Amino acid sequence: MTEEDAIISDALNHASIIDGVRLCKAQRYRYANADMADLEEQLKAAQKNRFRIIVTDGVFSMDGNVCPLDKIYELANKYDAMVMVDESHSAGVVGKTGRGVTERYNLRGKIEILTGTLGKAFGGAMGGFTTGKKEIIDMLRQRSRPYLFSNSMAPGLVAAGIRMFEMMSETNTLQDKLHENTDYFLRRMKEEGFDCKPSESAICAVMIYDAAKSQQYAAKMQEEGIFVTGFYYPVVPKGQARIRVQISAAHEHEHLDKCIEAFKKVRKEIEG
Repeated sequence: MTEEDAIISDALNHASIIDGVRLCKAQRYRYANADMADLEEQLKAAQKNRFRIIVTDGVFSMDGNVCPLDKIYELANKYDAMVMVDESHSAGVVGKTGRGVTERYNLRGKIEILTGTLGKAFGGAMGGFTTGKKEIIDMLRQRSRPYLFSNSMAPGLVAAGIRMFEMMSETNTLQDKLHENTDYFLRRMKEEGFDCKPSESAICAVMIYDAAKSQQYAAKMQEEGIFVTGFYYPVVPKGQARIRVQISAAHEHEHLDKCIEAFKKVRKEIEG
């Protein structure tokens, strides 16, 4: 895309997307997180541009919420725009068989560009992928600098990634267990009086609101043998500090119960 074109980006998109937008010469527009009225206003403003592309995370990494892709797709059609979805936090997790947000909204094959990582649900530790419309992928094979000028992935990681795709086609057992674990953890945490954001992914945001306390919580949780991360401004908006807990299909209820008890103990130590 050139100076003639437009990128319309969700305000809570991942830092890697933001850096990609900065490297591109296209004009930049931003809409409030998952706010379709604001997105429509930005699309109206971008009608003067040659080509338009809406860029969004499938699952937003700090909150765990899923983008409203069905509504984004409708607006893209209405205003003649393409759509790119980063499935890094949704591939392998969201959708009936883990195919991500396009499966959740019955839009498989209709989105121009999908990107993702092999380092989260796919378990390969590093590496990623871009897929989408054939014409775009054919062009990226000739024009994508990371694809052309970076070292290849290690064969073992490639094999692990391929095996993960095969496992997704064979069974939903791990994905179903992940969602059951997430539902259980959020339900129990709310019963204990913790403020947690709704989640349709493996990301559970426990709201602390105070930046210093979020770091105290994270440090004391680690002392209890629980690894969680405290985030505060500028990673999240001011006054929205939280502990991010990432649930796994490898967890049993006893592990989640241990985490919940640790949260209760740390809360008593910090809050009194």
